[in-house]
Amino acid sequence: MSGVRLLPSASRPAQPWKNGGGVTREVARQDDGTGDILWRVSIAEVREAGPFSHFPGIDRVLAVLDGRLLLDFGGGTVPVLVTPETAAHAFPGDVPVSGTPDGGAVTDLNLMVRRGAARGAQHRLPPGPSSLSANPTATRLLVAAGEARVTCGDETYTLGRLDALSFASGMTAPVLVQAAAACWLVDIVPLTGADVP
Repeated sequence: MSGVRLLPSASRPAQPWKNGGGVTREVARQDDGTGDILWRVSIAEVREAGPFSHFPGIDRVLAVLDGRLLLDFGGGTVPVLVTPETAAHAFPGDVPVSGTPDGGAVTDLNLMVRRGAARGAQHRLPPGPSSLSANPTATRLLVAAGEARVTCGDETYTLGRLDALSFASGMTAPVLVQAAAACWLVDIVPLTGADVP
């Protein structure tokens, strides 16, 4: 179907972290025309505790697909525990934060958006059947934690673990999801008046 693109996990090269604590695989992105990120969706494997990279002017939303991750923002605050059962956690990309896997390696789903140009959110879809309400202003990605069948209009897509579907903005066809494990829906909405290509 026009406006829908399959993004298989096998096509994503691993980008090792400089500190050796994990790897990142980019799912999809859009730049602002100058090479800076407008938005980016990626999946990371966090193997060791360490500080997150600093991203000035970026807002982040992080969900956990596997494992348990403690986010420590310092300043005497209580660390935030993010798991596959909790909501995604939003935070500015330019504040100091460290991540610590709790009980083993973690697989997380990261959304980054340019502050003032777009806003983003992630929502967990539980296993079983789900239907997605139309959001014609959003670019959307559906990321599967396990096997899923997705019907959009008269087309059906079969997703394996960590495969994704991308839905272009303006698409209003009904989307039905039948998933063996949770899926995560990522919405990226341009802000009115922002200079977006």
